[in-house]
Amino acid sequence: MDRGIARFADGVTDYRPIWPMFEDLFYAQEKRQFQTEGDEGGDHWKELSPVYADWKEAHFPGKPILQRTGDLYASLTSRTDPNAVCREERKTLTLGSRIPYAIYHQRGTSKMPARPEIQLNEGFKREAMHHMQTYLVQMATQCGFRTGMGPLQASRRGPGGWGRL
Repeated sequence: MDRGIARFADGVTDYRPIWPMFEDLFYAQEKRQFQTEGDEGGDHWKELSPVYADWKEAHFPGKPILQRTGDLYASLTSRTDPNAVCREERKTLTLGSRIPYAIYHQRGTSKMPARPEIQLNEGFKREAMHHMQTYLVQMATQCGFRTGMGPLQASRRGPGGWGRL
């Protein structure tokens, strides 16, 4: 059965109708990731070094970690931000940021710990999988795989399954 579902999923040629749902999930997850300073994804972001924390407080008072200017946050929480990456293709969806320094926060450097902005948790993965499964069931239904009829009744419908009884 799982193999049949996998083969059917392989045959789906266009996932663009459900990409907006995935985008909404992603942007909501990212907002929570920033609000919780990494806790949402499972790893609380490391504190700023004392020297940088003092400098940041003097120049950008009250700004949370990774939100000095707000550009990185905006690019990862809004599809309409000019620095947001949101590329929908038939079988792939690419989401991210055009902010050049984002990768250094994501991975860390020899002088800075990683503070991953994008860290998708199990809840995100479950909800995304639910949307994918719902879409595949919908596609299967449109193709006649889920007609509510038994095999004998379906076979009487004729070639293609949609002929007259």
